[in-house]
Parts: sequence; C-alpha cells; structure tokens
Amino acid sequence: MEVAELAFRVMASEARVVLVDPSDGAASYARRRLDELEGLWSRFRDGSDITRLNTMTEALVPVSRETVELLATMKLAWRLTQGRYDPTMLAAINAIGYSTSIDGSGRVSRMATARARYGTIADVYVDVVGAAVLPAGIGLDPGGIGKGLAADLVVTELVDAGTAGALVSIGGDLAAAGTPPVPAGWYVAVEDPLDSAAALVTFALSAGGVATSSTLSRSWCEGRCRRHHVIDPSTQTCSTTDLAAVTVIARAGWEAEAHATAALLCGSEGAFAYLERHQLDGVVCRLDGTSEASPALTRCDRRERSVA
Repeated sequence: MEVAELAFRVMASEARVVLVDPSDGAASYARRRLDELEGLWSRFRDGSDITRLNTMTEALVPVSRETVELLATMKLAWRLTQGRYDPTMLAAINAIGYSTSIDGSGRVSRMATARARYGTIADVYVDVVGAAVLPAGIGLDPGGIGKGLAADLVVTELVDAGTAGALVSIGGDLAAAGTPPVPAGWYVAVEDPLDSAAALVTFALSAGGVATSSTLSRSWCEGRCRRHHVIDPSTQTCSTTDLAAVTVIARAGWEAEAHATAALLCGSEGAFAYLERHQLDGVVCRLDGTSEASPALTRCDRRERSVA
C-alpha cells in the first residue's frame, strides 16, 4: 500500500491531503481543485461567485455548478440546525471587524449597501442550471461550511478517479472516503483549543466528516473587548457562549461544520443535548479548560497515532 501526503495553504488555512494508493496526478489535482474552489467561494476575492452575489443583490447572477451546490448545502444546513447555522451574517461579521482576510493579502469582503435586511438563506433563489439571486441586505459568508464541502467534493472526486482512499483536511475540518491507511480507519486527533500541543481525544474514523467550531481560532482584541468570528444569528453579533470549541463527527464535512457551529451556540448547558438530538458524537471544550466527549469517543484508544 502506498500512502502519499502533502501540505499547503488554502482558504486562509493549513491544508493536508492524505492519499492511499493514489491515481496518477491525484496530489496535484487535489491542490489545484481546492485552489479553484477558493477562487469560486472566497468572500475576499473580487471575481468570485460569492463576491458577485454579495455585491449584486436582487440581480440574477450566473454562478458555477459548484456554487449551486454550495448554496443548496447552505440552505439544507440552515434547516437541519433550525437556523442556528446561518451563512447570511456577512454584514454582522464585517461590522465586528472581520472584513479583511487573515491571509495577509489585504483583501476585503464587500456586499451591496441596503437599508434593511430582507429574508433569510431560504429566500435565496437558486437556478440549478447555474444562477442565483440574493435578497437585499443579505451577504453570504461560506466560512467553515465552504471548507467542509470543499473537502467532501475533493475526496469524492479523488476516489471516483481511482485513488483507493483520500482524506482532505482544511484548517482541521476534514472529510475522508475510501480505503484508510490502516485497517482501523483514519486516526483523527481533536486538538485542545487552549493548548495546541495537546489532544483531547484520538479516534478512528471509517469515513465521513469531522469539523470544529471555535471562538478562539479567529479572534482578536478591540480595545478591552475580545472579538471572534462566531456570530449568533439571534443577536447578529459575537456569540457569548461559554464554550471554547465543539468538534462534531458526521456523515460529511459540511454537515459536521454546521452542527458544530449550532452546538457551540447552545453553550455548555445545551451542547450535548443538541448533539444527542441529532444523533451525533462530539467533543465539547469550555473556556475554563474543562472538556467532555461523547461516550463512544471516550472509549477510543488515545495512544493511537493521528493522521489529521
């Protein structure tokens, strides 16, 4: 069995790709494809589908088939989480100070000016042949769900093209499919958000997605106030959750990301009830440093080597 690995930056994050018995050109394809998806979905790229939608509200905007899938996935995630995951918070994100990319490029996110907000992601019109319309006042931020869906798409395409197994991790949000490098599965370590050198738990994933939503990974200080990128749709400002991070295992990367954000917003009193309601396993870490994992994960062997 041949196992190949590569690491690079994409979507303002560290990316890692693990390939089992890769087909010819699989590694270069994975990197090229992820760069392509960033070009379509970044809110910081002037020519991206997302920027054109954000700056041309109430107009029919031609978009790629990948963006049609992203928009449909956003709608589904919003419904599954009962609105706790909401990708239309761009105005709020810009307002709290996250309007410039953290990749050092100086690029800024833009959206059309509107006096009021009309509608939700459910009101975004999507034509499956390749066009969409955003209501006035709405701005899209693909954020984590874009990373999760990108990982989903690329592992599926790699396996379909002949690679035996593939794992794609973008900033720790990952998807895996096909034959893993060891019989137990793909070993995944959940990083302690308060100590990047430590792992809260390590487990073996047969296939599917894993994602972490955190109030610490994209955070900054404004005066004496700490700001972060996790917006509570009910207040349209930074969430006041007492959790540092939530990691979720799901059938796909995008699904794990949406549920991780929703559970994070529930706080320590409601996060596990949310996961149990959706029949999901996960790890919850509080800002005070205490953490808790689902019973299925606490039984995992923490000594195993992590590959993601």
